[in-house]
Amino acid sequence: MVDQQGRPVANATISVLGRAGEAITDADGRFDWQPDPTPPFEILVIDAAGAYARPVLFDRFDAGQELTITITPLMNESVTVTGSAPSIEATPAAGTTSVSGRDIAVRQPSNLMQAIENVAGVNQVSEGQAAVPAIRGLARGRTLILIDGARVSSERRAGPSATYLDSGIVEGVDVARGPGSVAYGSDAFGGVISVRTRTVAPGSPWAASLTGSAGVGLNEQGGSAELSKGTATGGFLIAGHTRAADDWDSPNGEIFNSGYSDHGFLGRVEQKVGAGYLTAGWQSDFGRDVERPRNNSHTVRFYYPTEDSHRFTANYEARAVGGFQRVGVTGFVGSYAQATDQDRYATATTGRSIERGEVSAKDFHVKGFGEQLLGKARLEMGVDVNGRFDLHAFDDLTTYNLTGDVVSTRPHVSIDTAKRTDTGAYVSIDAALASRLTVGAGVRADYVTTRNDGGYFGDRSTGTGAFSGFASATVGIARGLSLTGQVARGFRDPVLSDRYYRGPTGRGFITGNPDLDPETSVQGDLALRYVVSRFRVATFYYDYRIHDLIERYATATDFFFFRNRGTARIRGFEVEGQADLGAGFTLELASQVAEGRALDDHAYLDDMSPASVSAVLRKQFGERGFGQVRTAYFSDDDHFGPTERAVPGYTLLDMAAGVRLTRPIELRVQARNLLDQAYYASQDVRTVFAAGRSASVIVAVKF
Repeated sequence: MVDQQGRPVANATISVLGRAGEAITDADGRFDWQPDPTPPFEILVIDAAGAYARPVLFDRFDAGQELTITITPLMNESVTVTGSAPSIEATPAAGTTSVSGRDIAVRQPSNLMQAIENVAGVNQVSEGQAAVPAIRGLARGRTLILIDGARVSSERRAGPSATYLDSGIVEGVDVARGPGSVAYGSDAFGGVISVRTRTVAPGSPWAASLTGSAGVGLNEQGGSAELSKGTATGGFLIAGHTRAADDWDSPNGEIFNSGYSDHGFLGRVEQKVGAGYLTAGWQSDFGRDVERPRNNSHTVRFYYPTEDSHRFTANYEARAVGGFQRVGVTGFVGSYAQATDQDRYATATTGRSIERGEVSAKDFHVKGFGEQLLGKARLEMGVDVNGRFDLHAFDDLTTYNLTGDVVSTRPHVSIDTAKRTDTGAYVSIDAALASRLTVGAGVRADYVTTRNDGGYFGDRSTGTGAFSGFASATVGIARGLSLTGQVARGFRDPVLSDRYYRGPTGRGFITGNPDLDPETSVQGDLALRYVVSRFRVATFYYDYRIHDLIERYATATDFFFFRNRGTARIRGFEVEGQADLGAGFTLELASQVAEGRALDDHAYLDDMSPASVSAVLRKQFGERGFGQVRTAYFSDDDHFGPTERAVPGYTLLDMAAGVRLTRPIELRVQARNLLDQAYYASQDVRTVFAAGRSASVIVAVKF
């Protein structure tokens, strides 16, 4: 692989769109891919600095012959690529999408959910800065989030959100929609969202950047700084950010208790060691007064006074080691702490009260894998150990009299100490049995243990063994058209809070259930893909059965419990397409419809997204400017779950534009909800209106 000047492109990541796995180019720009893909197919190249090249289409090639591929950089790099998720070990029938860091920077998202809002099959749970991304309605610990290959864990009932993540340091976000239990174990029923932070190309010069943003409507302000330098065999990067937002404005007025502030920094070092590259990074983020707007916020205010995260991640990947074509190890240790306040205001007869819940924990994750090419097959095997330990949770109720004096305090230990460990081993293979037939299969064994000492539920422990697996077949129906069928089995063990926590949350008061059984699933997926020059489209149908469904339910307003509930069915249909229209225009389309029901009484499930369709039209103006328009339609949602409400449909119109004023200075403008639509931020019974018309200005300076 060479660039336009004929120079080898080393240490680049190669993906074949619509196929699992990835390859890394060596110092001479060479790479191997097995099994041989059937033409026509496209490859996506992401260079060592994280820049996306224009996808290359192959109409034909001679198997066994060495090809010379010349890549063309994208002038704008503001792209979303259907069929690619280079940092995720996705199953063959999974719907995969890669969102470039440039695309994320253009839209200046406040959180991870906004960064991937254009991806089919992704929906939002909860509101505001605490919004949680979910895949195919599988929220609450059923969608796995990774940052640089390491898990993001949370004791929130809605699931992990990576709220603290600074979009300015994101190199790209990969999304795989579909069962991921074989490669990732528990928590990957719905799929995987993988965030890649910025890398530095070896040999690159000193570089620095400053970015500032200010907005109205959403009322956000922020700034970030970055310094990097490549060396002969590696590089380093230092970045920091700060941002804050006041209460947002809806078409019906200001939404009380919807602001937040956070700041953080990242340090990252890369170094060539032996046959591979070692990457190590430290990331610390600090959230302050992250508010949870509710329709009763003027009576009781829910917010997170603190949310702190510290993460150390190390990764080593090498080629041609111990008989494997590629090997890698990812290690992670971190800590997490969060406080939740329920501030109930005084009335004419009752004094003020504040109930605070505090949760802290430490996390770890170690994963090692090896990839081997065997003729026309690709074999991968690995081990994966992850967990959370030193989990502590307590709450304290402070009451005041009508004059504002403290009357009493009531400390309560919910969890004295708890831990959870998931140990797994897996193997997967995909092989070309014929020119138009590729098969794949994988199996994984896990053993999950939990232990709780003291606290509300006393000394309890669990130990569960589980198997997961998949089998798939991909058939080339006609030139450019392929069909993949897949069946999979997965599992999910409850998080520690589901079992052992009792106390206040951002939604009310919840009581865990130490006797919960793990969920298991049988998941069927069909994927139909078509690719020709300048156009690609993919459609997906899925039908999932989840046994021993873990359900949060309410016995009174804002008081929740957990239980296992028989079998549930989730099914849906997704379409996504991309087209190069010429003259600098590109078009992206995405659509989805989904339904979730419990099979015992046919009641609808929480967290399912309403039917929707979206389109993004982009235009590149030479090398200095760009513009884009996004429109999205969401239908009425009257299939609401037990803790939700019906919400009416709505249409959104967003726009963004940018121009490079001088070589180092770029100006970008982002406008959201230009139609000033009044719509609810979620389906929750306590939901509020989302932000109305808003705009932000971003100035970026690079040295």
